[in-house]
Amino acid sequence: KNYGSGMYIATENGVSFYNGVIVTNKVFQLVNGISLNNVNKIKFKGTKAYIATNNSLYSANIQTFENKGEAGGFMNLFDFDFVSMQRIFAVDKNDSKVMVVDMNKMEITSDIETGDISNPSFIISNWYRSIVLNSGGIENDLKDSTIIAIDNKDVAIPLADFMGSIDVGDNPNSAVWIGDLKVLCKGIYDGNNLLMNTESSLVKVNGFDMIVAWSQNLSNIYNAKNLVSDASDGKYFFTAVDGVYQMNNDGSGITKRINFTSDFIALRVESYIQQDTLNYANMLFVNDAVNNPNTIFKYNVNTNQFCDTIIVNAPVNGVSFY
Repeated sequence: KNYGSGMYIATENGVSFYNGVIVTNKVFQLVNGISLNNVNKIKFKGTKAYIATNNSLYSANIQTFENKGEAGGFMNLFDFDFVSMQRIFAVDKNDSKVMVVDMNKMEITSDIETGDISNPSFIISNWYRSIVLNSGGIENDLKDSTIIAIDNKDVAIPLADFMGSIDVGDNPNSAVWIGDLKVLCKGIYDGNNLLMNTESSLVKVNGFDMIVAWSQNLSNIYNAKNLVSDASDGKYFFTAVDGVYQMNNDGSGITKRINFTSDFIALRVESYIQQDTLNYANMLFVNDAVNNPNTIFKYNVNTNQFCDTIIVNAPVNGVSFY
């Protein structure tokens, strides 16, 4: 039992594990002899870790990291979420589909279309419904502005029913769902053609009725991504083209926190000692996407300071905690 509690790091070169002292790279390959490339997401359910690569979804025992199954056949598995009745809804960005995976058999049992060339890239769920964000392509002419709802449960009946779609803003890419659903839209961003760029926005959606309640433009913010919330749904954090920002849950009070942009944000409450006193703070975990993609920086929101660095052997796509 070499693993269990700690930080799991999704990298271009596999899964790295940090126990608070030592980083171990390529842990899935070390245990199973199977090389993983382009790990996009790592999430946990019960005693298992689930690992999304471009083409496969793996499950592993969280204590030993022994391979417990593989669902293959994806074109670009970008995100996934656990839904009712021992199932996973897996978002295949290049196939414009949500695949339904049986967690016990680790196989795809059905799929749901998300629209033609819609590039779905994010999924978030509550107890009865999943919301999928269609994030568009890289080029300006491949923008999308839709989110779709898939009902996953009706009392005790497992569902995978397309319920409908609505327009929110250009290129929605991340969301939080604590009470109300808030969707971050990056707008149009092309670093080579600044004249075409549009500002990002935050959109509040009634997740039950699938109606937009309001949309808030984020002034002078471009290419906003990776929305996360604190536990109280009071403060949000996100990446933009020139840094990492904080805002209130209505899109007001935007302030830059970190002067470089990141490929991801993870948020966790941790303790720290200041002047011999034990305190707790939201910690942001980010990388420097341009200059240090292999390094995770830990940033204390209370003190406005970096307090740790964790270096792995490949560019980081995200971190998760168990």
